[in-house]
Amino acid sequence: MSDPQTLGAKTGTNCPICGRPTEPATRPFCSKRCADVDLSRWLGGVYRIESPETPAAPGGSEPDEAL
Repeated sequence: MSDPQTLGAKTGTNCPICGRPTEPATRPFCSKRCADVDLSRWLGGVYRIESPETPAAPGGSEPDEAL
């Protein structure tokens, strides 16, 4: 059976934040700290998912069409 401490190094997966081998308990990160750094980046708007949709109008309503 594989040793959990070396599992990340054996599978070749590295933490996307710092590059160290991942830990099974915090995969895909090496530690809770790196997981928290990643979450902070998502919540802070550093990471974005592009979309073909246009943003909604301010106020949350659709613009009225001309009659």
